[in-house]
Amino acid sequence: MKRFAIASLFLVLVLPGARSALAVSAQEAASFTVPAKETSRSTGFEFGNTIEHGGNADNSYFGSPGMSFERYSFQDDKNFGRFSHGSFTVPVIGDDTYDFQWGLMSGPAFRVRFTDRLALHTGLGFGASGLFAWYEEAGTDYFKSVFNFGVGADAGLKIDITDTFFIKGGVNVTWSFLGITNIRENDRSHGGWGETNKNPWGHWTLNVNPYISFGVNLYSPKRQIQWPVYERPQYGKPPREEAAQ
Repeated sequence: MKRFAIASLFLVLVLPGARSALAVSAQEAASFTVPAKETSRSTGFEFGNTIEHGGNADNSYFGSPGMSFERYSFQDDKNFGRFSHGSFTVPVIGDDTYDFQWGLMSGPAFRVRFTDRLALHTGLGFGASGLFAWYEEAGTDYFKSVFNFGVGADAGLKIDITDTFFIKGGVNVTWSFLGITNIRENDRSHGGWGETNKNPWGHWTLNVNPYISFGVNLYSPKRQIQWPVYERPQYGKPPREEAAQ
C-alpha cells in the first residue's frame, strides 16, 4: 500500500513536469530561421529555333512559336540563387516532322543589379527536351517521341515596371547530346511501349530560343517560425533599406 501511494505521488508530481519540459524542448527544436527570399515568376512568348545534326538523319531546322515560363529565386539579398526555365512550343517552320515540343532547364543562377529596377539574370544548368509526332505510314498510325538531355544557359534583362510587376526579354540555349527515340503504333488496342532506341553517336540537337515575358515579384522576409506555421510570400520587392544592405 505504501509503495502504491509513493508511485501515485510520483505520477502526479513528476510526470507532468517532465512532459512540460519535453514539450518546451520539442518546441524550441522546431523553431528555425527562414531566410529572406526574393522570387520572380514570369510567363510569355518564346520562339524556338531547333537544329538537329548528324546521326542517321540529315541535318534539319524547324522554328517553333509557343509559351515560356520561368522562375528565379535568391536568398538573403545575395546575387547567387537558382532558376528554372521551361517552354511548350509547336513546330511550324522548316522541317514538319514533329507536332509538339517541350523544354526544361534548371540550375544555379546569378544576377547583376544595374539599378533598383534593372537587372541581368543568368543561369547555367542541365536541360531536357521532348519532341512528339503523330503520323501515318503504310495505312498504320504511329506515335513518335524523342527525349533529349544536355546542358544549357539562360540570360535575360529584367525591368521592374513597379515593385510587383516586371517585363523581361532574353534567350536560352540548350545543347543536347544524349537522347532516345520511341516509336509505337498509335492504337490503344496494341498497347506496349513500342520500340525504343538510343540516338546514334554524333547526333545532337541545338536549341536557341529568344523570349519575352511578363511576371510578378514575390518576397518573403527573414523570420523565426515554428513548425507547422506557414506564411505566404508577399507581392513586391524587399524594403529599400533592406535591399541596400
